[in-house]
Amino acid sequence: RGHRELPIRADYVGKNVPTSENEIVRVELIETDDENRVIICEK
Repeated sequence: RGHRELPIRADYVGKNVPTSENEIVRVELIETDDENRVIICEK
């Protein structure tokens, strides 16, 4: 579809969750971690 080459732009938003300046978003993937998940943590 679209014959795109890597890297593909990350322009899709499935859910928009506001965060504060003292929070970070951590993404864990099954290839390097035990499961796929997104975590909002304090800095």
